[in-house]
Parts: sequence; structure tokens; C-alpha cells
Amino acid sequence: MKKISFLFFLSFNLIAQDAQEIIKKTEQALRGESSAGEMKMTVVKKNWTRELRFKFWEKGKKKTLVVILEPAKEKGIATLKIDKYIWNYLPSIERTIKLPPSMMSQSWMGSHFSNDDLVRESSLASDYNATLAKLDSEKYYIELIPMTSAVVIWGKIEIEIDKKTFLPLRAVYYDEKGEKIRSIVYSGIKKVGNRSFPFLWSLYPEKTPEEKTEVEILNIKFDISIPDKIFTLRYLKEIEK
Repeated sequence: MKKISFLFFLSFNLIAQDAQEIIKKTEQALRGESSAGEMKMTVVKKNWTRELRFKFWEKGKKKTLVVILEPAKEKGIATLKIDKYIWNYLPSIERTIKLPPSMMSQSWMGSHFSNDDLVRESSLASDYNATLAKLDSEKYYIELIPMTSAVVIWGKIEIEIDKKTFLPLRAVYYDEKGEKIRSIVYSGIKKVGNRSFPFLWSLYPEKTPEEKTEVEILNIKFDISIPDKIFTLRYLKEIEK
């Protein structure tokens, strides 16, 4: 009996380690060591639709810069992340505003994505405990529960991951009370160099099913050299010059 219990305990730990390793590979598949490109965001609300186009640069998990290109009235608005700190730059009043942690769950530019989504402040591998809920011949089904020390938005995340590429295919997000809040579907998978990447991310809010936000990646490069001066408050004011 002791031998069976030991084998069960060993098997359980191996599954837990595998799930954490799967999530690490998923984050690596989406991030790379660095990346840069352009995206188009389409926000569909009940009574209106709007489009934004923006550039982004990302270096590791600690540095991100996003700059709006269109529409013209919002051109130059920028969001900068350095380590755990995030700033918004508003060119119309030439002011840089530091975001408090309480703003991370708030909407970014009226979309269904949050400030946290935009700069990917939280890390699935570092902030959540992963469990392999089930698997089939094509997908891993991972359940993520926040670590006790993590300051994160979600109470639980369920992710379906492609077994060949480790790319996410669908993620479902729950709040701390266990209520389903939103789903993100990843599609339009294409090759970028020697890696695969989803070029269309579609977010569907649970409470307003007639609404959605779609992010289309127009172009992206991975593992490129990006100068550190881009990720500075001084650079925010030089973007328009």
C-alpha cells in the first residue's frame, strides 16, 4: 500500500511539474527574448465600433512600450512598462502619468483588454500554479490558480494549448468568486521565421456577448536588438519629434 501511495505521489508531482513547464513554453512561444511590430485593434460595443493601430516593442518580461499611430486624435499616446511600474504619456497635454496597481484591471482605450493585458504585467508561469486538467491527442488543458504571493487580476484561468506548438488556442478567465468573465480565442496561426504565432486574438466578454475586441497582428519580429533608450520616460516625449 505504501508503495502504491508513493507511486501516486510521484506521479502527481510529475504531472504538476509538466503543467508548469507547459505554461513556461507557452509564454516563450508568445514572447521570445524580444519582439516588435504593429497591431490593429477593433473594438465592437453595443452602439459603436472603433479601430486603433499601434506599434509595440517588448524586451524580456520587464520592458514594454506601446504607441498609438491611429486614429489621428490619439496619435502619440503611449504606455510604458519598466519592471513593475507603468506610465501613460498624453501628448496633448505633454504629461506622463504613473498608473497605480489598482488601474491594472481597467480597460485600455475603451477596449475589452485591460492595462495588464496590454503590457502583460503578470506572468502565467511566475504568478500561477498550473495543473494539467486533461489532455487529448492534440491539446493540453491547463488550469491556473494564483500563487498566494501573487498580485493578479484573475481568480482562475483555463487554457487550451496546442501540443505541437505550445501556442494557446483558447483561454477562459474567472474572477475571485469563480464567475466566468471572458474568453480569448487565438487563431490565424502563421509562421514567423522558425516559430508559429497566432495573428488574431479575439476577446469575448461574458456579460455582453454582443460585444468583442479583436487584435490583429499586422507584422511582428522576434529576438531582435532593441536599444534600451526606447524604454525610458525621456523617449516618450521624443516619439513625436
